[in-house]
Amino acid sequence: MPVNKDALKRYRVIDRLLSDPNHDYTTEQILQYVKRETDSNVGIRMIQKDIRALEEEFGKEMARNKGRRGSVRYEDQSTPLFYQELTSDEEELLREVLRTLGQFEGLDNFTWFDLLSKKLKLKEDQKGCPIISFGENDILQFSTNLLGRLFTAISRRKTIKIKYQPYGKDKKGYEVYPYQLRQFNHRWYLLATPVGDEVEPYKEDLICNFALDRMDQDFDYLEDIPYIDTPVDLEERFQEIVGVTLYEDKDVEEIYFAVSPKSTNFVRSKLIHRTQMEENGDVLQEYWEQYPQLKGWSVFSIECRPNPELYKRLSSFGGNLVVLKPSFIRDEMIKSIRAAAENYGIVNASAEDDKLNNDEQ
Repeated sequence: MPVNKDALKRYRVIDRLLSDPNHDYTTEQILQYVKRETDSNVGIRMIQKDIRALEEEFGKEMARNKGRRGSVRYEDQSTPLFYQELTSDEEELLREVLRTLGQFEGLDNFTWFDLLSKKLKLKEDQKGCPIISFGENDILQFSTNLLGRLFTAISRRKTIKIKYQPYGKDKKGYEVYPYQLRQFNHRWYLLATPVGDEVEPYKEDLICNFALDRMDQDFDYLEDIPYIDTPVDLEERFQEIVGVTLYEDKDVEEIYFAVSPKSTNFVRSKLIHRTQMEENGDVLQEYWEQYPQLKGWSVFSIECRPNPELYKRLSSFGGNLVVLKPSFIRDEMIKSIRAAAENYGIVNASAEDDKLNNDEQ
């Protein structure tokens, strides 16, 4: 059935109200909005017919509250029939997102940025303090162009040749299939698999991490080498580790550690790993009996593969975190603490006491 001009005006208003995720409206309230915004002299029965038309002729499913007031809304409020102007809150949020994306301005995949910025008058309104501030925004200053170009290479599924300098080694060229850009601990990494003749034996599920700050700003596209997708589920891969380094020869370990009352709330709110659990009851009592010096401390457990990032994360708590098991991780932590003490010129008190006792005898 054709829709006349007056009905279309009412539909626009009703559509906006039914798709409002922040408010449910009754039929009477919708009627008042329609009268005010369209100057239409309609009654409640016409509004009910309009809502039924949206439901039957346009396929919009309704969610009705059959309580005393009888509110109505779209079942799926994410797909209104008509374009909705941005609210002031939505516009300001979009501005903040664009300010962050502005770091990539001028790059191949971001030519749309200038057009959208002009529509929102973004550049005219950049004065003042941003609402959202990232603590390490300056980390991109040295490599913004590289990050953006790598983004383009990944999105276009291009094989590339990068120049990279591993720790303690000379700079070398690597031909790689780039898959993902990942940030950890204020540092950006390229996740990629080397081309077949780069490593022996070749493994298609090998994922290497290349830190962007040790990579040349320029890289080459290798048009003669077809791009190969990774068979690795990258998101699943990172569920087993802290950081970006995964050692294939390391198994997932159940790691227990005690945390002092001073740091307990911090560890509860900022998980060391997504699997973190807090122990209580008999398990907690057992560890307190085994380590009486830690009585009153909280005990947590995580399940992940050990790697350098995990050791650094555990070490960052200093004396407020003690690894309980497994023994090889505990030993690694003890070794690190002893090395630090020696570097500070601190002599092992127990060793000195033993020496004095031997001298007295």
